[in-house]
Amino acid sequence: MSTREQAERGGTEEGFSIPAQREANARKSDELGARIVREFIDAGESARSADRDGLQDMLAFIAASRVSFCIVHKLDRLARNRADDVKIHEALISAGVTLVSATESIDQTPSGMLVHGIMSSIAEFYSRNLATEVTKGLTQKVAQGGTPGRAPIGYLNVRRTDEQGREVRTVKVDPERAPLIAWAFERYATGGTSVTALLRDLTARGLVTVSTPKRPAKPLGKNALYRVLTNPYYAGVIRYRSALHPGAHEPIVEPALFDQVQSLLKARNAHATRHVQHAHHLKGLLHCGTCGSRMLDFATNPRGTTYAYFVCSGRATKDHLHPTTGGARAGRGTSGRGLLRQHHDQRSRVPPPRCRG
Repeated sequence: MSTREQAERGGTEEGFSIPAQREANARKSDELGARIVREFIDAGESARSADRDGLQDMLAFIAASRVSFCIVHKLDRLARNRADDVKIHEALISAGVTLVSATESIDQTPSGMLVHGIMSSIAEFYSRNLATEVTKGLTQKVAQGGTPGRAPIGYLNVRRTDEQGREVRTVKVDPERAPLIAWAFERYATGGTSVTALLRDLTARGLVTVSTPKRPAKPLGKNALYRVLTNPYYAGVIRYRSALHPGAHEPIVEPALFDQVQSLLKARNAHATRHVQHAHHLKGLLHCGTCGSRMLDFATNPRGTTYAYFVCSGRATKDHLHPTTGGARAGRGTSGRGLLRQHHDQRSRVPPPRCRG
């Protein structure tokens, strides 16, 4: 296991951390007189979660194979919370496998198990305390207008050294992609295009993501473009932990243009929602089997779910005598075919109504 930054450091796929761990594990294997039969790596993954591909593959391999030792560089490379550590250790014990640390003295003796438990608890404390300190630092950075994490497309994360020789991480406008992002906002603000059509035009103009050692550059998807159009970062505002903060980076679009795009997006989303709520495949096709009046649909949403109800329009007027007392529900549990049959049966049973003179 290695953090993403450690895994990519040094310009190679594995960086510096993983080869160092591999060498230490190989030395420990030689000391035990064991032969390494399989290696599992979680490059760029945090040990805070047990749901890691490399770890799960290792546990599956151990359960299906005859293995004597499971060698890790450090216990906190395997898990960084006590609950996961216990589950992983139980899986190893049930498979008859001894857990070995290349840099720590642990074994299956009572004292060794005690040391294991203490070190696992220390690893969990370190992880939780580090997360608290990172959040505190990011909050302070955002308060000063800094960018937390990777900058969105249209900007580049850069590192420079100040006068005191300290490394300063900052953000600058991407001269290749920023003009395309600005054009996207301006084009959508005209109201003459959709997100899908805009994505097609941006792809044709050559907009692709920034490549990384593990991810090649590729065109944006529709959801990614929607996140671009709704991200206030491009107007100079940072959204962090559900709050907005003024940023120190250079805006790509004016706030007025950004607000105009948000208004158009909300209006189109509201229109699409209304269309979905009121459209029904039986709308305008059904007539009451008693009086021949048209069936009208009324949408209701008591618990956030939309149902369609078809009610005779003649029932709501005083000019017709209607023997029924309710509409037919064309939602859950009632198909369109059953609804038509119900009205057909009703027509055969009930005599035609008489109109008041």
